[in-house]
Amino acid sequence: MRIGLDFDNTIVRYDDVFREIAIKEKMLKGNWFGKKKSEIRDYLRLQPSGKQTWMKLQGLVYGKHMHTADIMPSVTNFLLSCRLRKHEIFIVSHKTEYGHFDPEKVSLRSEALKWMETKGFFNKKYIGINKENIFFAKTRIDKVNIISNLNCSYFVDDLPEIFTEDYFPDQTEKILFGFYDKKAHPDKTVLNSWSKIFRHILGEVTNEDIIFWLRSFFSPIEKIEKMAGGGNSDIYQIHIQGFESLALKHYPDRLLDRRPRLETEFHSLQQLRKNGITNIPKAIEKNTGVNLGLYEWIEGRKITAPTIQDLELVILFVKKLNWISKKVDPDDFTTASEACLSAKELIRQVQYRLENLYRIGGKKPDLKFFLEDVFSPLWNQIKDKCISFWPEESLESALPLRKQILSPSDFGFHNCLMKNDENLVFLDFEYFGWDDPVKLAADFIWHPAMRLDNSLKQKWKDATIGLYSSDLYFEKRLNASMPLYGMRWALIILNGFLPDQNRSYRYLSTDGEQNLEKKQKIQLKKAKYYCKLVKEKFCELN
Repeated sequence: MRIGLDFDNTIVRYDDVFREIAIKEKMLKGNWFGKKKSEIRDYLRLQPSGKQTWMKLQGLVYGKHMHTADIMPSVTNFLLSCRLRKHEIFIVSHKTEYGHFDPEKVSLRSEALKWMETKGFFNKKYIGINKENIFFAKTRIDKVNIISNLNCSYFVDDLPEIFTEDYFPDQTEKILFGFYDKKAHPDKTVLNSWSKIFRHILGEVTNEDIIFWLRSFFSPIEKIEKMAGGGNSDIYQIHIQGFESLALKHYPDRLLDRRPRLETEFHSLQQLRKNGITNIPKAIEKNTGVNLGLYEWIEGRKITAPTIQDLELVILFVKKLNWISKKVDPDDFTTASEACLSAKELIRQVQYRLENLYRIGGKKPDLKFFLEDVFSPLWNQIKDKCISFWPEESLESALPLRKQILSPSDFGFHNCLMKNDENLVFLDFEYFGWDDPVKLAADFIWHPAMRLDNSLKQKWKDATIGLYSSDLYFEKRLNASMPLYGMRWALIILNGFLPDQNRSYRYLSTDGEQNLEKKQKIQLKKAKYYCKLVKEKFCELN
């Protein structure tokens, strides 16, 4: 198979570079709020001499600063798997020799080739694209003529105008890359991530793909098995000569979720071990290019019916985290994913999730009814009341750092394994970082996978109140936040309605539209039950 790819903004990601260079060249102020290339372009074009300024910025980014650009997430995985399948890759770029208004006359084409070289595009032992398969076109029509002569099965481009040119070949499937409205482009296949392009052209990721990706930075695999579940990441058990079993984790596409899950988890596990916590997996190796992390394999049983002894082991682990939080350099860790350091931020997160669900509610009558008749009336009833009980200290402003803790964020028995020696091992540190301990305490109770009886919930609550007793407002903040976190979880349960934002939808929809609707109804029933529980918590607050 022959596959054609555009270069700029399809293979290469420039968003951060455009912003940095525009600020450096004083085209934008340092506090400018936008980030995407399109936002910068639209803003500059509205300024005096804006068109010229924008063209100058493009020349700088595509020229002397080209080396600072990133590769699009999951492009490397796609290119490696094409090589594995012996598909031929062609790159066709509409790129002049020199940038506009560039007195230094830096060759844009040479810089593009250098960038490809540094990313291993021409390395026969890595991506292995033939240099003769790279084409630069002076005009858009020239680009289309080159594509026509290549006889590709697919061509991927971020600009719809390429596909509307008269001579674009009919036999080549048009894949429009980006967040476009599919209805506005009925003659094109619109895909907004390279992981989706991978599945469309190559099918689902196979064990052979994983082996081939891993070979680029680690020893050859002797055996591989994909594990069921795995949450947001795909988990494999692998066997490599010289090692016991290892856990291989393939993280979600960074284009759809910008959170650096791989880097966060790998770094957090390393740092926690340095500080004496050993009942976590060892971090072995990572490769951000293919979004893979290698960890110690933990053999153990899941805890489906927690006991008081199990809870005591969890409390001991949280005590260790609390102790470490007071001794580490705060700059060694970032803020936890979806941290809630103020009442304002917690409210914002719930509103954001609610708005996302409302956007698709028109297509789902049951969802719309739930949002309008069940969730929103309750939300409007409790929101202001909960805030009235919230301590002033972190109502609007972030909780002081001295009161924050290092938190796994997604913490509970669902992310633990009990080993044969009765040692409880804690897993999943993708979201780890600084957070309000109240969120840790509340999420532990509200998480749908927890299944704690009332006595265990009370023991957990009492333990956290005692552990964080130096924070005089902890208990008050916890009580005020409990109904709000319950509402937040009611919406998280409905992630399976959001096709473009998470893997929950993909998981629910694996066996057809009819079963998808059935599973979504089950999720709605759970969300309604959560709202019932919130009402009870709200009555306790009053």
